[in-house]
Amino acid sequence: MQLANPENFKQFVQIKDNHIFTSSEIVAKVFGKQHKNVLRDIRELLNDCDDDFAKLNFELCFKINELQGGKPQPYYELTKNGFMLLVMGYKSKKAIKMKIAYIQAFDYMADELAKGGANLLEQYYKLAGEHNAEKQFASICGKGLNQWKEKKPLLEATLKIFEDKLQIELPLLD
Repeated sequence: MQLANPENFKQFVQIKDNHIFTSSEIVAKVFGKQHKNVLRDIRELLNDCDDDFAKLNFELCFKINELQGGKPQPYYELTKNGFMLLVMGYKSKKAIKMKIAYIQAFDYMADELAKGGANLLEQYYKLAGEHNAEKQFASICGKGLNQWKEKKPLLEATLKIFEDKLQIELPLLD
């Protein structure tokens, strides 16, 4: 069997806080399974798994699904060990090829991390997060500015009326 090029699979693993991981969503996509079934497989595995191992290798996370009214959608982040434990039970030819590719991808990312490549990737993710936050802030500011442009003339005219009424008239002395 020809081994897959790890360069082709590095998009399947990520680095966060100097740790390499993948997600249950990626496992589902790569193995051609429904995500709900991968979540079921993980939950069954966690029922039989040592608590310490589970805590170190499977992290339950949530993301907001805008298509379902902001409903939080669960997924797991898995370390290499968590991934391997999960997919050891998958038996198809595609599963075997993908297991090898994942092993190579994790090894590739570990090598990159050892070479300092994680710094660049972490900087990219940090900058991408900052970009999204600033974009949202600018959007909010833009909406506020548009509202201000509409309200400003009325507010300033009303203030002028009050200022004129509050103006003290001093009598003129001859």
